[in-house]
Amino acid sequence: MTWLKLTLRMRITRKQTIANIPVLEIRDYFDFVMRHNSANFTAESFREYLNLNDLETDEAIKELLDKDFVERVENNYEITLKGSALRIARCVTPINKLKADKLLRDFIQRFQEINNDDYYLYRVSKILLFGSYIREDATDYADIDIAFELEKKITDQNKFLKLSLMLVDEAKDKGKSFSSFFEEICYARSLVLLKLKNRNRYISLHEMDDEILEITETKQIYPLVDIIV
Repeated sequence: MTWLKLTLRMRITRKQTIANIPVLEIRDYFDFVMRHNSANFTAESFREYLNLNDLETDEAIKELLDKDFVERVENNYEITLKGSALRIARCVTPINKLKADKLLRDFIQRFQEINNDDYYLYRVSKILLFGSYIREDATDYADIDIAFELEKKITDQNKFLKLSLMLVDEAKDKGKSFSSFFEEICYARSLVLLKLKNRNRYISLHEMDDEILEITETKQIYPLVDIIV
């Protein structure tokens, strides 16, 4: 079994700590780094994000180095493959294959509804699975990792914008408030993501540009890939 498969099995509990820092806070920081600044970070950024003093920062980074969650790169640090696994580790009660299969079937039904319903201005154009769900030797699952790609159903930008703002107006009429114009512009896309997620904590959605996809095995389930013999 490869080191990659081992790290991607990582599970955590709320009581776990690294240098007396809750592991959930470390996980959230790794996620913040990889979403905003590749996999590199500085000790100063680490200290400020977690509100640590200098001694706590030094002890935490030393333990992260010792446990191979990070490695030193010149004067900075880089999140390793094991650290990437920690970044997506879930803290939930595992589910069995039967329940996981049902969750995936329900998810497929939802994205098919999105694609067939003109109310939604985006269609799901690609779906990849990765993580524990596609491992043949797995017996339980912390979640179902799903990478998705969306595309606009309407290519005319002016028409798309007009329909997007109509959705915003409908939401405002129902009492929803928006914090910014940017949030309004993104609302049509947010509706699709909310439908896909369905408030289910076992569904873990990832954009196609998520770096984790570069270092792990994936399985495309939509559109189906033709196998040429």
